[in-house]
Amino acid sequence: MAHHQMELEREIDGLRRYARLLSKNWNDADDLVQECLLRALEKWPRIAGVEDLRRYLFSMLHNLFIDGVRKTGRRGKVVPIETAMMAPALVQGENQDHRLELQDLSDGLDSLPDAQREVVLLVGMAGFTYEEAAKITNCPVGTVMSRLSRGRKALRDYVAGDTVDPAPMQQLAR
Repeated sequence: MAHHQMELEREIDGLRRYARLLSKNWNDADDLVQECLLRALEKWPRIAGVEDLRRYLFSMLHNLFIDGVRKTGRRGKVVPIETAMMAPALVQGENQDHRLELQDLSDGLDSLPDAQREVVLLVGMAGFTYEEAAKITNCPVGTVMSRLSRGRKALRDYVAGDTVDPAPMQQLAR
């Protein structure tokens, strides 16, 4: 019990950051993480041998979030991003080295369609590869790359002050 508890504890901070940014509501995010960890503990004998526990947990959290959105048909309140450590990685292009203010980044992330925000967070914040993000979100790698590219561009445009029409963004998120 103690060994798998330690393995799960190592992932809590990353799961919590991801859940808070996905749900945009701290209480909902904490509930998501708690549900994810409870399910992992319940399934522990079967998942003890998974190749990548971190990816497995993020995938489980992602699915719980999607199921919750489908059930409630609503999204949480906007909350500020709690750490700036991931800000440059989220939107930095090949030749960009400017810094973003946290509120601009938070608002920009909030303006993204859910599908784009998820891959931006998985790849930019959590550090998953395209392939890992594809497995977590259950979509092809090309779709992940496309969503990531559009999401990063939308964030750069948002931070630069360019207005973004949400209707085309919603269509592009598919």
